[in-house]
Amino acid sequence: MKGLVIATHANLGDELLRACELIIGPVRCARAISVQREDGVEQVRQFFIEAITEVGGDGDGVVIMTDMIGGTPANLGASFIEEGKIELLTGVNLPMVLKFFNSSDDLSLYELADMLRAYGQRAVSCISDLLRK
Repeated sequence: MKGLVIATHANLGDELLRACELIIGPVRCARAISVQREDGVEQVRQFFIEAITEVGGDGDGVVIMTDMIGGTPANLGASFIEEGKIELLTGVNLPMVLKFFNSSDDLSLYELADMLRAYGQRAVSCISDLLRK
């Protein structure tokens, strides 16, 4: 099974995983990294190493999801990208995390990441636009 690391500012990643467990039950092969203001770059890099090692143990690859492009979690996470082994997505939202846990293991790591990106984008809606239709 592919692993998931959600790296965010503050505790957003932890809360996304908690919300998933509320909706679908226990999840596995997932870990959150909570980057705090006082965390140094090397400390956060070590958080990534530990999380990737923990969830990527079976060799199927790891998807890293971060809260925003250009932020510390995304910038440091990008240094771990490795074709076929680690992919990184920015703009994490609950629908894409849920989709990760309900996705086929038949997809390559890149196919999974690309599908999750598209799914997460489609999940963002302006409800008043939908109501006007």
